[in-house]
Amino acid sequence: MFYAPVLFVFIPIIIAIAMFLIKSAKAHYLVFLSQLALIALFVLYVIHLSNDPSQNMIVFGGWDARFAISFYNDKLSLVFIGLTIFVWLVILLYTFKINYRQKKLFFFLMFLEGVFLGLIQTNDLFNLFVFLELTTVLVTILIVYRKGGEAFKAGLQYMLLNTVAAMFFLIGIILLYYVYGTINIRVIASEIALYSEYNIVKFAYVLMITGLCVKAALFPLFTWLPRAHGVAQASISALLSGLIVKAAIYIFLRVNFDMFANIYDMSEMFFWLGAVSALVGVFIAMSQKDLKQILAYHTVSQVGIIMMGLVATGPFATLFTSPGAFGGLLHAINHAVFKSLLFLAAGTIIRVYQTKKVYEIRGVFKTMPWTGIVLIVAMLSITGAPFFNGFISKSMIKYAFKQDLLKMIVFTVVNLGTMISFAKFSQILFGPKQNLVVERQTKQHLAMSLLAIASIAIGTAFYPIFKSLFALTWGGALYLDVMIYVEYFGYLALAYLIYFFIVKRDYLPFRLLRKSPISFLTANSLFVLSMIVIGLFVFL
Repeated sequence: MFYAPVLFVFIPIIIAIAMFLIKSAKAHYLVFLSQLALIALFVLYVIHLSNDPSQNMIVFGGWDARFAISFYNDKLSLVFIGLTIFVWLVILLYTFKINYRQKKLFFFLMFLEGVFLGLIQTNDLFNLFVFLELTTVLVTILIVYRKGGEAFKAGLQYMLLNTVAAMFFLIGIILLYYVYGTINIRVIASEIALYSEYNIVKFAYVLMITGLCVKAALFPLFTWLPRAHGVAQASISALLSGLIVKAAIYIFLRVNFDMFANIYDMSEMFFWLGAVSALVGVFIAMSQKDLKQILAYHTVSQVGIIMMGLVATGPFATLFTSPGAFGGLLHAINHAVFKSLLFLAAGTIIRVYQTKKVYEIRGVFKTMPWTGIVLIVAMLSITGAPFFNGFISKSMIKYAFKQDLLKMIVFTVVNLGTMISFAKFSQILFGPKQNLVVERQTKQHLAMSLLAIASIAIGTAFYPIFKSLFALTWGGALYLDVMIYVEYFGYLALAYLIYFFIVKRDYLPFRLLRKSPISFLTANSLFVLSMIVIGLFVFL
């Protein structure tokens, strides 16, 4: 089990190469063999680490850990490894077909899985940068896969902005190496206080955080995300919102909760950065008429909520004991589940109806009943309905704001905006059955059902699950409070009223929001402006 971290990386990559080289059509099934192998390895590795936690680091080449390439796994990385394997299994099942074009798609998907698992486990900053750049290149290929025109423009913008972000991150790494003489995350964390007041260290922090804000699609650096979602396949959109954006959240946690823990008190800045992202994302989402664009802007909004939770209880509080911080982490997991389900369900609907316009799609529940059911589960999850996973994480975040009225108001407005958006989205379910050709979709239904089951399972059994994993002491009797039901359905009724009497009428402000794209040049200017603002908070 000592070399399990290496196997997590190489199993999907080796299988990808083997599947591509083997001419037989049966080679396609190797993708599921790799996932089964990863699941079995993950279970054995978790058991191994729980019995011998001293084995959580692997150092390559017999070098001193200060200078060597190394992998490190703890509770945080294990959570993301398990989430990655699960979401990838669902995506592969949803997209599974036996033909040559699909084999090429599987090659890139499997290669990306191996790279992503490497990114989660690496313990040195340079390899973190390498994995980050490989992820950017592979995601760009997947965005433009089998597309043309607008897809290439969106893919190019994604690659350029994210590469610039990675370059800033790399410069930050170089500066830290210059000061500390190592790129080992754990070593830097143990020595960070020695030179943390040096301007060069502060500048390194600013560069790294600015780069991560682009990767996480936080305001105002989110412009690449809606464009990418607009052209990508549904499965790639699910992967992009479900996991790829979470890579930046994961690195943010490593940088702020591990390396720079409690060194710079940036919690208020990060809270309001998340709050503005959440508000801007949700208001633009309300204005959209395209199914995928509604979901894309909600990724911006939900990432903002995640950020609000992570810093809710002060300067990088303990991740697994603070309700707010743990709620932010749990919401990142929950968002990966319900947003993947939303994109996959939307992709299935778009393929049958041959349109993405929300007002042109009607009668989904009667035309595609199973897709309608799982879509309802996803919408209940993202809006925070009791007994669904989004409710749990949002309640934990909300609990952290109970003493701060302003933050509570902001959080409530974002949640209400989410409900209004999905009041609009839900209109596609209603209406008579449409005379459309609906092909048999067993694999797609199974994939979406797995995500729906996960949403309900986390929502109903979260306390015993997460109590055993993280010694959670909050929330065991949450569903006994009758006010949570009154509050949810009260806000839901208000959301439908606002939708029917305001949003549906598409007043001028909504039209302006929908028709005001940010150019690539403006996006770069916002990047520089963001770096200056973050720098002011760090240096002053």
